[in-house]
Amino acid sequence: MGYTGQILVARSSRPLSELAAVNAEVLYESTYNGDWRSAQLDGDQPGAVVALIAETGAPVVSAYIVDSDLADVEASSPAGVAWHVYLHEDTALSYGAPALPHTADEVVELARAWSAEAGLTFDPVALREALEVHNTFAEETLHELLDGLGVSTRPAD
Repeated sequence: MGYTGQILVARSSRPLSELAAVNAEVLYESTYNGDWRSAQLDGDQPGAVVALIAETGAPVVSAYIVDSDLADVEASSPAGVAWHVYLHEDTALSYGAPALPHTADEVVELARAWSAEAGLTFDPVALREALEVHNTFAEETLHELLDGLGVSTRPAD
């Protein structure tokens, strides 16, 4: 049985668990380079993306993981760049998830704009690979997506 819950990724000089925008139990938190952090929540916190953007003033990624089989990923930025994608899309659709409005090419372009607003170095090849790969764990695929966005998921120095 895998993990089910929300993973939030945002830039903050403080742990996400200390921010008012995160009001769910944080199971695990990681710190990455450039003050990027992720918080693995126990369950789901609707409205977390909007609240984190308001509190941090920076772009945010949210991934709802279902039994480590798939990730329903939403990203948004203060300027309104927003995109939504499934990682392990075939699994998401087999679970009955609705089709999403953007093609993979459109997601790559929106992700490029999101990454630019975040001041990150975007890697379109890595991002495209993350959209197409099917790893054993959706969390692993999420890390590959974050790497493509320029959020290095290697531990902070």
